[in-house]
Amino acid sequence: MAAQAGSPPMGQVAPVSTLSRLYGFGSIYAKTMRDSRLAFLIVAGLMAGVMLAGITAITTGFPTPASRVDMANFVNAMPDALKGLTSNPVNIGTLGGYLSWKYGPFFALIAGLWSIVALSGTLATEASRGSLDMVAAAPFGKRRIAIEKLAAHLTGMIAACAFLAVVAYVGTQSLGDVPGDGLPVSAAVGFALWVALIGLASGSVAWALAPFVGRASGAGVAGALLIGGYMVSGYSTSVPFLRAPATLSWFYWTSSHLPLAGQYDWVSLIPVAVVAAVLFAVGIVAFDRRDLGSTSAIPIPAMPGAILGVRGPTGRSFGERLPQALAWGLGLGFFAALIAGSSKSFADTLANSPDTAKLLTTVFKGYDITSGGGFLQLLYAYIGYVVAGLAAAVLVSGWASDENGRRLELLLASPLGRARWAVSGGIGLYCAIAVMTCVAMLGVTIGIAAAGGDVLTPVAGALIIGLYAAAAAGIGMAVGGLFRNTIAGEITAVFVIATFMIDFLAPPLNLPDWFHQLALTSHLGQTMVGQWDPAGVVACGVLAVAGLVLGAWGMRRRDVA
Repeated sequence: MAAQAGSPPMGQVAPVSTLSRLYGFGSIYAKTMRDSRLAFLIVAGLMAGVMLAGITAITTGFPTPASRVDMANFVNAMPDALKGLTSNPVNIGTLGGYLSWKYGPFFALIAGLWSIVALSGTLATEASRGSLDMVAAAPFGKRRIAIEKLAAHLTGMIAACAFLAVVAYVGTQSLGDVPGDGLPVSAAVGFALWVALIGLASGSVAWALAPFVGRASGAGVAGALLIGGYMVSGYSTSVPFLRAPATLSWFYWTSSHLPLAGQYDWVSLIPVAVVAAVLFAVGIVAFDRRDLGSTSAIPIPAMPGAILGVRGPTGRSFGERLPQALAWGLGLGFFAALIAGSSKSFADTLANSPDTAKLLTTVFKGYDITSGGGFLQLLYAYIGYVVAGLAAAVLVSGWASDENGRRLELLLASPLGRARWAVSGGIGLYCAIAVMTCVAMLGVTIGIAAAGGDVLTPVAGALIIGLYAAAAAGIGMAVGGLFRNTIAGEITAVFVIATFMIDFLAPPLNLPDWFHQLALTSHLGQTMVGQWDPAGVVACGVLAVAGLVLGAWGMRRRDVA
């Protein structure tokens, strides 16, 4: 009897190499590491890029000791409400201190969001789809499955933050111009450890809740704790009412641990590590003891039938997207109200500090930052583009879920064509973006009215955030229609992140102007102060409309997945 070359004899199992057990298909841990390689590369690259861009921006913009003194005076002159947008300013006249104040929380938010997305779905999504049933039937056991999948994420987080520590140390040592710019190893390691623990603590909430309430609810609660804890902790110094809830946030617990600024509080990291460990254990036990895919939704008020929209595909799409749009809009509106409300206090501070006012006039040319609109343009529009773009990615994922969840096959059995489904669903999505934008504009109105000043110009300028979100959604729907809907939301998020990185990195790194022009946000003008760029507005409209048309055309030409 002939035997195939290279095949093991009947009844024997081919040996698994050590490398395959760590990365590849030799174990559950290795398979999870392989599946998450792209997310790891994106997060590690994003954090390293932001760190290098921050170092370059500071060393280029403030290259002398005298300029560092001016920078410190500027930051110290800010009102507490404005300082709360970042973190506690300590040793702000140093490279590490300024990095810690302006960019520090951003790294923790990146790590936290990655951990939430990964840990909320690593078990819950596969269990709901039934893909874990065969694995659990093998001689592994559910507890081992959970432990190995969690270990893979822990490995990825440690590796990404270790890379961040290396970049922070090498970057400050090589690019620093002023004596004392180079960070010690302890500062780089302490900062990376803080970022990792904040990220893992946030993800542990989603990990523990997902077996009980599912991925979406678990991620929602964890995300609210992450973003809300950051905001509440930052504003607790200026808003006494927020001091009590701030004590529940790990940002507040570790507010004195600022390694980049030369201030250490290693003990404050212990409670964060303990919370993460306990919640990880809860999630493992819950997954082991509960039936696969058995969850209970968190009870929330039901949408009224008239708003839910069950009389047509457009109304149904709008109704399904509406709760998410309202949630994102409330976040944008609350942030805008805080920023705009702080503008009067900031203007009063500048009035008492002519030197700081002169410095700001030199740095921020072209508009008056003492006005509410200028203040919003400086601190709100840039963040607003990122948040609104990520909201568009979430809404596009919802639009694509009909096909991904196999509901589209049932819908197409009715007198509903593929093109009509794509167009109607897209129109409903754009209506949801319009609602999100209106809620954000309401926040701008409240903040500007409280501070006093011109309300109409910045409120009208906030429309650009909705136009940008619609353009990002158009790109996602075009990709979903032409290729496959399983990547529509991801492509939208990649576009938003790539645009942010280009717009963020190009100026401080002195990259070519043509490269900076690739970012759509570089063509949108300064709408909060009334300076609109017609080319950018037209580009957003074309991307939104063309994306919808291409998505509908593509749906007519390909098979439904």
